[in-house]
Amino acid sequence: MKSNSTRPLPWSFVPVALLLLFSSCKTDTESADPRLEQVQQFVDSLFSTQNWPALSIGIIHADQVQEVHKGQLLNRSSPNSSTLYEVASLTKTFTGTLLAHALIEGKAAIDQDIRLHLADSFPNLAYQGTPITFRHLATHQSGLPRLFPDTPGLFDTPDWDNLPPQINALQEGFSKEDFFNSLAAVQLDTVPGANFAYSNAGPNLLGYLLENMYQKSYEDLLKEKILAPLNMSETELHIEAVDTSQLAYGLNMNGNRMPIRAEKGMMAEGGLLTTTGDMIKYMQLHLDTTSAVALAARQELWNGQFGDFEAGLFWQIFKAGDNPDRIFQNGGAYGSSSWVTLIPELQLGVFLVTNYAGEGVHQQLNQLADGILSLYESGE
Repeated sequence: MKSNSTRPLPWSFVPVALLLLFSSCKTDTESADPRLEQVQQFVDSLFSTQNWPALSIGIIHADQVQEVHKGQLLNRSSPNSSTLYEVASLTKTFTGTLLAHALIEGKAAIDQDIRLHLADSFPNLAYQGTPITFRHLATHQSGLPRLFPDTPGLFDTPDWDNLPPQINALQEGFSKEDFFNSLAAVQLDTVPGANFAYSNAGPNLLGYLLENMYQKSYEDLLKEKILAPLNMSETELHIEAVDTSQLAYGLNMNGNRMPIRAEKGMMAEGGLLTTTGDMIKYMQLHLDTTSAVALAARQELWNGQFGDFEAGLFWQIFKAGDNPDRIFQNGGAYGSSSWVTLIPELQLGVFLVTNYAGEGVHQQLNQLADGILSLYESGE
């Protein structure tokens, strides 16, 4: 079957450079899958034209799990199943998965006014009588700013060498009180649901709403409902909790080492540090066609508003005609870029991550994901 290219909507904070050589492959089968040789040929071809330091890939096909790692980390070690990467906006899908739990458990409803779960009234979170709902938060149609503190013009002419420390300075230690002060100052200028406008403030607000629903911290909810049940023991929200010798520091397109994202009061939009091994376990959850949580997470919320593209709870969905739907999402930090594509109908998924960020990197990850998936879709 020919692969259908998934062209992402502008859902990630993108933007990274260097080179290397070394390739390793791991599979849980006794004899190597011949498709892995083709995967590595794809990767070798990519590395011949791109200055990526390292790349890790996790592949699931039915009950078979495979990994490919290539390159060299900035500490000169080789990436492996336990290398920690920033996956940035892929964190949003975890937040959406927590919302899926809340919907199933009757804690919330998808078209419910979010203010029902806030201590204060926040009359500003409605426009002409239409309130922001969970549907709006999960599909970037709330009208909330890109980030708090709201800094108009910050991304107009980005300098990717200097912008990361600027953003970190704004975000470092940004507390719950700071967040809700910023939320109270929001002035919506259109009806929620009318427009798509990418927002990191939205999923962070959802993180606080989930805390209010469950009377537990966002981190505890992650552990209780996702990480512990899936045995994702290498995934963490806070840098102080990880072995930084395993952390894949990254580069930008100018070859400059980039900082890790700042620590702040809520990181439901992009805080997770995780591994290929753990992301394979996470993909297995979302490939489960019998899981109520997975089905709720990829429910279609745009009602055909954008043609072939649909949106789940922070998942993007490509409607491929008679071919199976593709569920996907990407993530971009200052020095990392990641991609997940899932085809539940075929029990097929791929995770890719590199410690590099720069123009065009997500398009290349998308193309590599499509190439890999085509090998398994065809049954060759």
